[in-house]
Amino acid sequence: MAGQVSEMDLEIVLMQAMTAAKNIRPQRDRLLQLRRRLEQLSLSPGDDDHAGRIKKLARDLFDVYYIGIEYGARTLLTCLKLAAEGGARLAVNFAFATMPDEQLHDALVAQRLPARPTTQTEAFSRVEVTLHAVKVLQDHHVPRCIEHLVGQRPPIVGERRKADPSDKAQDADTAVDLDKARDYLDRAITLADLAVKHIDLAVAVISRFLDPKEVTSLSHFTDETTYISEKGPYPSD
Repeated sequence: MAGQVSEMDLEIVLMQAMTAAKNIRPQRDRLLQLRRRLEQLSLSPGDDDHAGRIKKLARDLFDVYYIGIEYGARTLLTCLKLAAEGGARLAVNFAFATMPDEQLHDALVAQRLPARPTTQTEAFSRVEVTLHAVKVLQDHHVPRCIEHLVGQRPPIVGERRKADPSDKAQDADTAVDLDKARDYLDRAITLADLAVKHIDLAVAVISRFLDPKEVTSLSHFTDETTYISEKGPYPSD
């Protein structure tokens, strides 16, 4: 059928989508854990090692977006590329690609979860939305959180998607403000949670076009091969 990926090509596409889903979920959970640590730091400003704990939190946040979720973002790109090469009809939302980060955040949150997808095209649209959500939190919200924790913007993964007039230069000093850091982290977690829901739906719909045994096999394979973090299991502190 025109606009649909063949079963043979769809297997590798689904593998990429499954891999992204299994990478993004633990990164979302890690951000939730780090928010709890930030809340604890906000309640104990007089702690003897307060500054050291803030730096450790910033370092762990850096690992999530620069090392952890970067793998998921690249896998999402690969998923869409392979789908297009396989003949998929992609309903790309070009407006999302040109929005400033904060406007895109609001648009993604307002969209929430549209009607449940039933076609390959609708499923791939969910993959695209997942990618936008991941890139905004990776390129903007988590780095801004770190900036307000330690007073300086950390490096961004690769080149920025687009210029955002609200951004400050990376080498500019910023006042440390735990409340603002918490606000940016809250926004990042909102997008991460949306990304998890979108990619899970995409995987479920794409799976319907394949033999259930093959889907089960791909699921087991991605359980074993998905990259979570080169740091290994995240600490529980």
